[in-house]
Amino acid sequence: MRKVTFRIHALIGVLFIVFLQVKSFSQISVASSNGYQVNLNVYAASINPAPGDCTWGYNFTVKLNYNITFSGSNIPGSLYTLQGTVGCNPGSIFFDLPNNGGSGTITSVNSWNPNSNCGSATVANLGCGLINIQIEGPGISSRTLSISPSSSLAVQLVSFSTALKDNKVKINWATASETDNDYFTIERSADGTAWKEIGKVKGAGTSNSLLSYQSYDEAPIKGTSFYRLKQTDIDGKFSYSATEAVKYSLGKTITIYPVPNSGNTIKLNGATNYKHDLALINTSGTTMYTTTVNQPSVDLPSVPAGIYVIRLTDKTTGETQNIRYVKI
Repeated sequence: MRKVTFRIHALIGVLFIVFLQVKSFSQISVASSNGYQVNLNVYAASINPAPGDCTWGYNFTVKLNYNITFSGSNIPGSLYTLQGTVGCNPGSIFFDLPNNGGSGTITSVNSWNPNSNCGSATVANLGCGLINIQIEGPGISSRTLSISPSSSLAVQLVSFSTALKDNKVKINWATASETDNDYFTIERSADGTAWKEIGKVKGAGTSNSLLSYQSYDEAPIKGTSFYRLKQTDIDGKFSYSATEAVKYSLGKTITIYPVPNSGNTIKLNGATNYKHDLALINTSGTTMYTTTVNQPSVDLPSVPAGIYVIRLTDKTTGETQNIRYVKI
C-alpha cells in the first residue's frame, strides 16, 4: 500500500456552524471521458398527500431536494439526460432534474397509495428510500446510478478537497458530526470507474465536534486521477463522498499552432516525443476525428469554422492534455 500520512484536529470557530446540516455522503459522482465530473446529491425530503378524505387511498407527491455540481475541465453547458425515480410504497415515482445542474427542490409526479394513512404519511413510513438516476451527457454514456437514503448516514461531511503540492496530492476533509464512524478509506482511480485503496484513516467514533482530516498521496499517478472517501461504520455499513479530480504532470505542456487556423495542418510545440493519440472533439462532446501522431505536424480533416478541443494522449505515460483549437 502506498504511504499515506494524516493528522486530525478540532476546528475552532462559529463560522463552520452553518455546515451542520450538510449531508454530503449521500452524494455520488460520475466521471466523463472529457475531463469533467458530475456530483449528485438527491434525497426525498417530505410527502405531500392530496387534501381530502383518504378512506380508500390517496394521491401524493414527493418533495425532493437536490444539489448537482460539475467539476474538472471541459464542463458542458448541459447534459443530455438527467432524470430518475424514487422508490416509495407501493412503487417507483418518476421525477426530472435540470440538465445544467444547480440546487433546489422539485416535486415528483402524482402517485397513488391504497392505504388510509394520509394524515401520517412521511418519507420513512412510505419507504421512500433508494433513488435511481439516469444520466447521459458529453463523454458520459447512458447509465443508471443509485443513491442510498441520506437519513441513514453516520457522517455529515463539511468538505472534501484535493490539491497537488510538491509532487504529492494533498487530501483534506472535515466532518460536522460522526456516529459510530470506524474509519475512512481513501480511494483513487485513473478513469473514475475502477477504484483502488491507497490509505486508511481512523474515524472519531461518535462526535458532535467539527473535525478536520488531512492526508497525502505521496506517489500520485501521471495524468488525471480521481479521489473519493469511503466511510465505514463500526457495524460495517459504508457510504461514499463525491469525487475530486487532480491532474499530475511531470512533462512539458504541449501547444499547437497556428490558432486560429484557416487551414487544416497544425504543428505541435513542446512534445518530448511524438507517440500520441489525437482526437478532435466538438463543443457537443462528439469526436470528429482520431489519429496517431508520429511527427511534429498533423493534417486534420476539413471541419466547419468554430471552437474545438484537441485531446492528446501520451501512449507511453497515459497522460492526457486537452487543447483549445479554433478553426476559421
